[in-house]
Amino acid sequence: MIFNKIKNKTNSLKRKNLFKSSASALLILMLFLTTVQPVAADESESTYQGNFQITCKFPGKVIEAGETIKYDLTISNIAGTDYAKKIRVDTFKGEEDWEFKFLSGDVEIDRIALSKGQSETIQLEVKTAGDTPVDTYQFRVSIDDAKIWLYVIIDKTHAGEDGVLKLEVVNEQGEKIKGAKVSAFLKRSSSPETSVYSTADGQVRTELDQGTYRLVIEKDGYLTREKDDVRIQSGYTEDVGTLMLERKNYGLDIDVKAPVVTAPIGDKPLFEIKLSNVGKSDDSFMLSYEDMPDGWYGRYKETSDSKSELSEVFIRAGEDKTVFFEVIPPYSVTKGDYEFSSSIKSSDGSVYETGLKSTIKGSSDLQVFSDKYLYEVTKGDTIEIPVKILNNGNGVALTNIKVEVSTPDGWKVTTSPETIPGISPGEREVVTLKVVPPSNIAASEYKITVKVLSDQEEVSDSIRVVVKESSLIGVLGILMIIIVAGGVFYMYRKHERR
Repeated sequence: MIFNKIKNKTNSLKRKNLFKSSASALLILMLFLTTVQPVAADESESTYQGNFQITCKFPGKVIEAGETIKYDLTISNIAGTDYAKKIRVDTFKGEEDWEFKFLSGDVEIDRIALSKGQSETIQLEVKTAGDTPVDTYQFRVSIDDAKIWLYVIIDKTHAGEDGVLKLEVVNEQGEKIKGAKVSAFLKRSSSPETSVYSTADGQVRTELDQGTYRLVIEKDGYLTREKDDVRIQSGYTEDVGTLMLERKNYGLDIDVKAPVVTAPIGDKPLFEIKLSNVGKSDDSFMLSYEDMPDGWYGRYKETSDSKSELSEVFIRAGEDKTVFFEVIPPYSVTKGDYEFSSSIKSSDGSVYETGLKSTIKGSSDLQVFSDKYLYEVTKGDTIEIPVKILNNGNGVALTNIKVEVSTPDGWKVTTSPETIPGISPGEREVVTLKVVPPSNIAASEYKITVKVLSDQEEVSDSIRVVVKESSLIGVLGILMIIIVAGGVFYMYRKHERR
C-alpha cells in the first residue's frame, strides 16, 4: 500500500510538470505569432504594425538640391476600422524649409478612409531646398499604427548661389508696362530686400537670396498689387508669370528723358518730360515745381525753343504729351549739384513728383592773340613774337598748356616757356616765340601758324612775317648802280668826242 501511494504521488507530479511544460510552450507560441510580421510579396519597403500597412517600391531617391520628387505610397487597411485616418510626416533628419504634400491625383489630402481589406495608392510630394547640403536625409510617414522610412539622397547642392525672380507686368489690355516698381519683402519685413523696375517690354528679372517673399508691384496711375508666398530657391529661376495692373480712373505716368542734366555756368538746363494719361478718363494736369534752390526759377514750355510758358496741359485718356521744363539759375550761380522736383497735379488731387538734378560746371574759354599780326625781319636775323594766352572762362582752369608752331621749311622756332602748368579763370600768360628765317630765303611775306593746346581745348591763330633784305646788301646795290651808271656816262663822253 505504501508503494502504491508513492507511485500515485509520482504520477501526480509528472502530470503537473507536463502541464507546466505545455503551458510554457503555448505561451512561447503565442508570443511568436504576435511578433512575427508578414513579408511583402514584392521588393517594396513596408512596415506593418497591425491595423494598417504602408508600402513604397522605391523608398530612396537621388536628386539635386532644390528639385521636387514624388513617392508612390500604397496604404492598406489590414484589420482596422474604416474611420478616416490622418497621414503624417515625421522629419528626423531634414531641412526646415522643405515642403511635404500628400496628393490624390491633383488634389492635396491630409487623411484617408479605407474599409477593412481595402488599399489605395497616393503620392507624397517632397520639395527640397536649393541650399540643402550634400547628404542622405530620412523621414518617416505614419498612418494610424503603420510607419515607413523614406530617403532623399542629395548629390549636388546650390548653397551660396542666388535665386532669380522673373515676371512680366502688363495692363488690362495686355500691353507691357515700363517702369513698374517691384519690391520684394522677405517674410514680414517692412523694408524690401530689393526694388527693381520693369523694362520697356514689361520684364523684371533680379537675383535674390533664398527665401519666401511678398511682392509689391506699384506704378503711377495704377492700383497697387501684391503677391504672397513667392519662393526663391538658390540656383533656380522662379518665373511668377504675368501680373496685371489695373488702371485708376485718373492716373499719370511720367517719363523724363534725362533726370540729370549737366550745363556750364550761364546756360539753362532743359528737361524733356513725357506725360502719359494712363487713367480711364480725360484729364487736365497742373504744372509746377518744388524745392527749387534760392534764386532759381523754372518754367514749362510746349517746345524746347518756345518763349511762352505752360501752366496746365490737357491730355485725353490713353494719350501722351511731351513738355519741356527749363530751369534758370541765377547769374551768380557756382559749380555744384542742384536738386529739385517737377510737381504735376491731376484733377482728382493726386500729385506726381519727379526728382530732377542739374549739375552746373564751370567753363573754360581759351583765347590766343598777339600785339600785332604782321612782323618784319631781315634775312639772318631773329625776331621775338609775344603770344598771349588768356583763360576767359568761368570756374575752370586751363591745364598743361603748350604751344606748337608751324612754319615754312627751313625756319627755326623756339618757345619760352615750353609748357605752362595752368592758367586760372581770368588770368593770362605770355609765351615768347623766337623765329629765325633761313639766310638764303627770298625776301617776301610768310605765314606761321600758332596752335595752343591744353587739357580742356585748343585754339589756333596765324601771324605774318615779312622778310627783308639786309641793309648792307641795299648799300652795295646802290653802289653797283652808281658804278654802272658812271661807266655808261664815261663811255658816252668818250665816244662823243670822237
